[in-house]
Amino acid sequence: MINIDKGDFRWSTDIQWTKNKEKIVELANGKVDDVGNSRFIGQPITAIYDYQKIGIWQADEADEAASYSRNVGEIKVADLNNDGKIDADNDRTIIGSQIPDFTAGITNRFNYKNFDFSFFIFTRVGSTIISSFHSDFNSLAGRYNNLDIDYWTPTNPTNEFPRPNVNQESPLNSSTLRYFSGTFVKVRNINLGYNVPDDLTQKMKISSLRLYLAAQQPFNFSKYRSKYKGIDNETFDSIGSAQSYATRQFIIGANVKF
Repeated sequence: MINIDKGDFRWSTDIQWTKNKEKIVELANGKVDDVGNSRFIGQPITAIYDYQKIGIWQADEADEAASYSRNVGEIKVADLNNDGKIDADNDRTIIGSQIPDFTAGITNRFNYKNFDFSFFIFTRVGSTIISSFHSDFNSLAGRYNNLDIDYWTPTNPTNEFPRPNVNQESPLNSSTLRYFSGTFVKVRNINLGYNVPDDLTQKMKISSLRLYLAAQQPFNFSKYRSKYKGIDNETFDSIGSAQSYATRQFIIGANVKF
């Protein structure tokens, strides 16, 4: 799409938008959920089925926490059927899917005389990611390396992460700590170029010369990274300790034609 084309200045834009919808309509045993394999009729293949974390048990909720056999500072999950107990059959639910609501991108290109400038921005909105990184490295036992997180203490009554406990290998319901919004906005690339005038390239006995600066993956905006110190939420697989950050590159170059 050409926005402006006047004199020495030209501005064009490309926009892309995609949405994928999927659902399971039937399984081998008919229209019956397969809970063991997390396959649910009417839900995406990547539906996530687990307890729903609704916070951390606070000091003024000690009696209610005890009624669920929990302690202050531990993970608080929803009692979905309100029967006064937490059990796998009745209190797990679909808490998200790895399928985003939509993905979109926009490219802008600007040309003015011998200069050109462009950038591409990409976003994914609405998915839920599984960050095993945040459960594997959040034992909060005091015996292993741990992520630097906002954990509960009597003087820091947060609802983000539970209290440390040296008598545990991992917090109760720790699987609920690994689910995060997969929404992000990335600046994929930025390019700035200059085409050397023909009278100079002729003196250099070349056909054309373009000098440029480029940045690849320079910016990544997401709550998963900025607030929770995640790695890179652009994934459809579980994010573990083996995953690395997207490579960021800064390039100075020249395109020469003889």
